[in-house]
This record gives sequence, structure tokens and C-alpha cells, in this order.
Amino acid sequence: WGAGQLFAAYNFIFFSTAKTSGAFAPCPTCGAKTVGGMARRATLLSQVRNSLTPGAVLVQVAGPYEFLEAGDVDAPPGAAGPMAAALARLAPDVAALAPEEAAMLARSGVALPTGAVVLGDQPQTRVIARGGVRLGLVFFPMPDKPGGEPNAKLRAATVTAAKGLRAGCDLVIGISPWGSMPEEAFVTANPDVFDVLFGAGAGFGSQAAPQPSARTLWARSHTKGKTIGRLDVNLPLKKPATPWLPGENHHAELLNPDYTVPDDPAIAALWQGAATAAAAPGAPPPYIKHNPLQ
Repeated sequence: WGAGQLFAAYNFIFFSTAKTSGAFAPCPTCGAKTVGGMARRATLLSQVRNSLTPGAVLVQVAGPYEFLEAGDVDAPPGAAGPMAAALARLAPDVAALAPEEAAMLARSGVALPTGAVVLGDQPQTRVIARGGVRLGLVFFPMPDKPGGEPNAKLRAATVTAAKGLRAGCDLVIGISPWGSMPEEAFVTANPDVFDVLFGAGAGFGSQAAPQPSARTLWARSHTKGKTIGRLDVNLPLKKPATPWLPGENHHAELLNPDYTVPDDPAIAALWQGAATAAAAPGAPPPYIKHNPLQ
């Protein structure tokens, strides 16, 4: 599928990002080609939104580590303000920040994204309704140090928080900063606690897949916005005890914000405006619109 394609059977769609690490502009790949960038993300989001069939629901999930790398204390130079402005325009339904991101924004005088949850030392829960579907959200606690292993008490508290949402929610969803290895161990040990887990932190990126548990779709973002997760599920939803079956009750893919995706002009202008203001007289801004043939 491309961003604008949708099988009618799948009518509840997640558009997920994390680990963008303050990479507002596209990142170089090979030769003159680039991948990622907030302006391309905005274009893909618009394409997905415009492709929705009547009655379909789109839920946008952002973070953690949209602003900086795990373990860092500062965003890339000049990125905090434009990133915050871009996220304000994209208006994610669910947003999570690591504590170091919130601290950096405060030091920079930049407001936190509206409704963002700052991860803490204990799991936090929220319930939101979209299209008649009750989403129970568990924001995972931070380990003692970024990149560290969550201890047994944190893991147990996360399980308890999720189980407390099950009776009143249609989908129980985890938002994690733990990294791929702790997340995999957690899902293996608790295979029926979460319906969907959006992971961030150190480790690989992957589209949502029913691994290592057939009852949990586990998705992980690639670093620096190089891919965007799309997860489409059926309504009515499967029962919690029913396994996720690719092509039957869900479809997952990674959207590629490569050089073929045009910039959203309003989002691109945020970076150009900030860079122009910061540049010395006569110096070009670091963000240059990309030739679609590159």
C-alpha cells in the first residue's frame, strides 16, 4: 500500500512516530537523496487522512523522543521551536515526552505540545474515545537512567496499569521509551496484557507485528523520522483473546518519507523561517527545498 491506499475492511488507522530526535529536515542517505523530514511527514499524514473511507477513524501517535536522542539533554541546534510548531500543526491525538525533552523545552522557552504526557517514574494512564472506540493508553515509566533496564517493580506496575484499563476499554495500548530489548522481554513475559505497543528508545525499527506475542501488535519507529508506522485494524474489533492475524484483522506497513514525497509548504516554512532568523546576514538557511528528482 501507499499512503493514499486503503482496503475498505480496515477502518481504524494508527499513524505513529517516535525517535525523530529533533531531525526536522530530511537526513542524507546515499548520493543526493534524503529521507525523513517533518514537511514530508505532514504530506503523508494528509494523504492518509484524505484517503479515509466514510466512517473510518485516524489516530495519530507521537513520541517519545521526537525532540532529542535518548540520553541527550539538548535538541539539535535550532530544532526545538520548529519541531514544537510542526507538532502543534499536526496535532497528534496521543503525544508522549521523555522528562529530558520536557526539561529542554522549558529551558528553551518552548511550550510543550498540547495534551502531551511527560513520562515519569510510574506508569500513567489515559482513556480517549475515537470513533466510538475506547482507547486505554498506558504511558510506560522511565527506567532509572535512559537506556537502562526497567526494574521488576516498574514492569509489574505497568502490567497492573494495563489490566486496570481492560474492562473499560476496547483496545489497551502501550507507549514505551524502553528500547527494543526490554520491550521484547516484557511482551514475551506478558503476552496478553497489551493489544498494541508503540515502542521507542534504543534498538531497531519495525512495522507493527504480532511478535513475540500473537495477541500484541508491537511497532517501533526508526530513528530520525526515516519511516512512519501505519497500522490499520478492522472494526468491529477482535476479542482480546483472539490473535492478531495479518491480512485478516489488521494490516501494517512503514510509510517512507523519501525524496518522492513533496514537502508540505506550511511545515517547511517553519524551519526556513527559524533558520533565516538565526543565520548571519547573507548566509543561506540549512533547510533547502529538495528537487523532487533527487
